[in-house]
Amino acid sequence: MKLLDHAVELLIGLLLVALVVTAFGQVVARYVFSRPFTWVLEADIFLMVWATFLAGYVGVRRDSHLRVDYFLERMTPAHRRRTTLAARLLSIAFVAVLGVKSFDVIGAMEGIAFTSIPLGQALLYWALPVGSALMLIALVEGLVRDWPKRGA
Repeated sequence: MKLLDHAVELLIGLLLVALVVTAFGQVVARYVFSRPFTWVLEADIFLMVWATFLAGYVGVRRDSHLRVDYFLERMTPAHRRRTTLAARLLSIAFVAVLGVKSFDVIGAMEGIAFTSIPLGQALLYWALPVGSALMLIALVEGLVRDWPKRGA
């Protein structure tokens, strides 16, 4: 899992560096040279969507996603454990449905190109099943790790 974590974190870093470089380049091109790039907006949307869905995996792996700790802190340890397991199961179901249904979106985007970059829009939406699959891996790993052991 550590190798996958490092690979995803590296990819996110590269996507975000590219996002900063293209956005900065757009500012310079527009305000210094008065000649903005036509492709930056679409490229930045592409980079941001992919970075966001890959970051979902990192959030699940680090257990740093949003949740309401206020209620969990007031529960008994047994109830907290059950609630956490139920939340993981619901999250697994949600991410699985998201991943499966995203293929409908990809299919609808087949053959539609971006206006200014030479990529099909389907490639943008591949971030959905890829991010979902990675989050599913992380959620199942957490579920297996936290599942109560016999006699415990």
